[in-house]
Amino acid sequence: MLDKGQIKDWDGTPEGGDKPVPPAKTDIAKMIFAPREAVATGERVTLTPEQVFARKRRGQWIALALFAFVILVFVLTMTKLGANVMVRDL
Repeated sequence: MLDKGQIKDWDGTPEGGDKPVPPAKTDIAKMIFAPREAVATGERVTLTPEQVFARKRRGQWIALALFAFVILVFVLTMTKLGANVMVRDL
């Protein structure tokens, strides 16, 4: 959206002001479950090499954190069970 500082001959009227404004919904359930359609604009996002590297690095850190969490849960479970794993009634 353009603002006053970006256009020299801006007269203060919003772009597309002739469109009717839909009434505001007050019912929360209607707002949550109202059907919405995605509008295809045809625009595509192209990432810079720095952004691709940052995304890859972030994914690696998330994978490492998930793996560490799984190992932590396993170790805590085995510690809590301890030697009682093999003691059971047959």
